[in-house]
This record gives sequence, C-alpha cells and structure tokens, in this order.
Amino acid sequence: MNDVKQNNIPPFNAEIGKLLDDKAIDLKKKNENYTRAYIALLFLGAFFADIGGLIDDTISIFAAVICTFSSFFIYRLKFKKNLVEQWTYTRVIAETIKSEWFKYFVGGGDYPIKQEVDEETALETFNTNIKRFMDEYKKNIHSVGGDYIEPNDLLIDMKSNTYRDKSLAERLEFYRTSRMENQKIWYESKSKLMRKKVNKYNSTFKVVVGFGTLIGILMWLDLLQNLNIPYINNADFFSIFIAFAFAFDSFSSISQYERLSIVYKKSYYDLTESIQELTGTNNDISTSEAVFNEFVEDIENKISNEHKSWSLTTSTKNIHSIS
Repeated sequence: MNDVKQNNIPPFNAEIGKLLDDKAIDLKKKNENYTRAYIALLFLGAFFADIGGLIDDTISIFAAVICTFSSFFIYRLKFKKNLVEQWTYTRVIAETIKSEWFKYFVGGGDYPIKQEVDEETALETFNTNIKRFMDEYKKNIHSVGGDYIEPNDLLIDMKSNTYRDKSLAERLEFYRTSRMENQKIWYESKSKLMRKKVNKYNSTFKVVVGFGTLIGILMWLDLLQNLNIPYINNADFFSIFIAFAFAFDSFSSISQYERLSIVYKKSYYDLTESIQELTGTNNDISTSEAVFNEFVEDIENKISNEHKSWSLTTSTKNIHSIS
C-alpha cells in the first residue's frame, strides 16, 4: 500500500477499535495471569504435600493447604470476574466495527454505491448500525458485570467519504491491499506463531514427563538408593514431575494455541483463494458494482467467521452474535 492511499484513509480507520483492542488485550492478560496463578499454586500445593520427607511434615502440610486454598480463592475470583466473556464480547465488537467500516468505505454489503442511493442515507445507515452494535456490546458486558468503554470517534460524517466517490477499480485495489492482503499476512504470521508455541509446549511436556518417568523407574528399581540423596529417597519425586508436566500442559490448553493456529490457517487459505479469484478472467468483480458489493460482503463474512468462532470455544454460554 503506497503513501497516497495511506493519506487518503480517514483517521477513523486508523483509530477504529483501538480503545476496544487495548481493552481486550488488558482483559486477556488479566485472565491469563489469574489462570497461571491458580494453576501454579495448585502445583505448589501438590509439591509441598509430596516433599514431607525433605522438610518438617507439619510445615509441608501447612504450606500445601495454604497454596491449595489460595489456588481455589484465585480461581473463584477469576470465575466471578467473567474475564473470558468480557474479552470475547470486546474482541468481537472491535472486529465487527472494523468490518462494517470497510464495507461502508468501499461500497459493500448494506452500503452499495448506486446513483439512486443517497449518500447521506448510506452514511446514516452506517452510523445507525454502529450504534446498534455498541448498544448490544454494552448490554452484553453489563450482563456479566464488566465495564464497557465507548470510543468518542465511532460515528463519522460526510467528510470521511474519500473513497466512496472513487472508481470501482480504485476501490477494489484499495480493498485488496488495505484489507485482504493485510489480513492475509496477519493470519499467516499468527498461524505460524501459534504453531511454534504449540510445538514448544509439546516438546517441553514430553521432556518433563519423560524425565519424571525415568526417575520413577530408577526409584522403582532402587537404582538411586546408593546415591543417598534425601530428596530423592524421601520425596515422591515421580509425582512432582508428573504434576509439573500437567500444570505446564494446562498453560498451553488455556492459551488455546493449537485452536488459534487452526483457525488462523483456515482464514489465511480462505483469503488467499479470494485474492486469487480477483485475478481470474471469468468474474465481474472489477466491472460490476453489484458483484463487487456481494464480493466484499462475502469477504467480511469470512473474516468475521474467525472472530465469531472465539465465542464458540470459550466457557461462555449463549453469547449472541452482534454482527
């Protein structure tokens, strides 16, 4: 995308959903911190319970109880805050508004560019839809006891219509580069990153389990007794390693790296096919406003399928779509 096109994009797009994105990131970090804390404390509870032979039994049991109780307390606090639900609603509204803006800006979906369509009417429809989406978002956040935010620049005016008066070819090129290509690159990089994290977690899990199993076998065969190491001889070292392995695996499961990798990869291929469609000779996308309108609607639906899927793979029940 060249500098001219960047300068022609209204500030609305540059700031669209930024506050909502920041809010979603904050909610996700809080949820991950709570999750890591209660899993770590749960592991420590098992750890202290298993090392009674290393330190005083009373102290080890007391520490185990405190860690386990603290883990339960943090888990309940996390559950009460509904951070997963808040994150899902916030993430969906951010992407929904962004998607709606691109449709309006280039003339797709509910905002066709026709001579008989009044531009003021199209703009009014856009602002009405944005307000409706935000009202639904506020209601959903309120229902789970969260705090919603409302950016001040969600509604736009006629001065922002810098691309609706451009030719179909210009709008198609803008949409291809600024939306489709950028989104495709984002999906590809995220998919690779998530897959790398999955492989890292899986490898570490195997190493920890393997080492713990080896120690267990050696202890079972009494091959470590001659070393006379109090910790090895008196603590349930095997159980500690297994508990650690499953705690580590829980971190990976909570982050849903594997699911995200699959979703991002599918979205990447969907957009790649659609971009290739633009180069085909047997389509009217670049010559027909009606076909282009439907094409943009289809692309935005494909992109929205990715962020809508978040609500289907969380603990949230009955999350209503807002787009």
